[in-house]
Amino acid sequence: MKAILLLATTITLLACNQQRHSTVPQEFECFNSPRAFIKYKQPINGYTVKAMWLPYVSQDGTTGETGLTTLLHFKSADNEFTINLEAKHIIDTLCYHYPHLKDGDVLYWDYIPKDSNEVLPNYSPFSFYDVDFDGKEELLIMNYQNGSYCNNTYKVYKIHEYYAELMTDEPFNHLETSTKFDSINKTIITTSTGGQGSVYTYTYQLKGYETMYGDSPMTVSKFELVKADITDNKGHRVYQRKGDKLERLSNIR
Repeated sequence: MKAILLLATTITLLACNQQRHSTVPQEFECFNSPRAFIKYKQPINGYTVKAMWLPYVSQDGTTGETGLTTLLHFKSADNEFTINLEAKHIIDTLCYHYPHLKDGDVLYWDYIPKDSNEVLPNYSPFSFYDVDFDGKEELLIMNYQNGSYCNNTYKVYKIHEYYAELMTDEPFNHLETSTKFDSINKTIITTSTGGQGSVYTYTYQLKGYETMYGDSPMTVSKFELVKADITDNKGHRVYQRKGDKLERLSNIR
C-alpha cells in the first residue's frame, strides 16, 4: 500500500513541475519520452481520475496514440488506487487528436459516458459494472479496437481498499465488445472470431462450490464453461457440459 501511495504522490509532484525539461543520463535515451498529464473534468462513479501518459515519439517528432506506459490514478472520498496499463493500450480515443505533445503538457478531457444500454462501452475509456454478479461494481478499462476484427477489448479490475486487482480468470481474461451479460441467469457469453470466418462462442455460468474455511464449510463462486459453439473450417459443432466433461452434441450438423 505504501508503494501505491508513493506512486500516487510521484504523479502529483510531476504534474506540478510542468516546465521541467526531460533529460536522462547518456545511454538511457530510450526513457527520454514526453510526459503528458491528463485530468478528466467530471468525477466518474465518485472518482477523480488523472493520468500520466508517455506516448511513443516517431522519427519526425510526432507523438502516437499509444505509449511506453500510462498510469491511471483514481481517487474518491474513501479510496485511492493507481493502475499501470500496457504499452499498446489506447487509454482514450481522444489520444488520436494530440500528435504534437511536449514534455509536461497538461490536458483536460471530457469523460465520455457509456450508453444506458451498454455494459461494455464502445467509446468510454473506462466504466463501472458488476460483471461477476457479486453485488459490487468492478472497474472496466477499454482498449480501443484491440480485439478481433477491430472490436474493443476490456480489462476488469476488482476494486479493493487502496489497490485494484486485475481479474485474469475466464471469462474476464478475454472480453470483447460482443460479450453478453445475463445477471438473472448469472451467465456471460463471449464471442470471438478467427481466420477464415471462424467463430467461437463460449457460455460461462456462475456456480457455487462447497469448500472448507478452517473448520467450517463455506461456499465459493466460480464461472464455469458450460457450452461451446464453434464454427470453423472443420464445420459447426457444439459442446455441452455434463458433469466434469464437455460432450459434443451429436445432432448438430
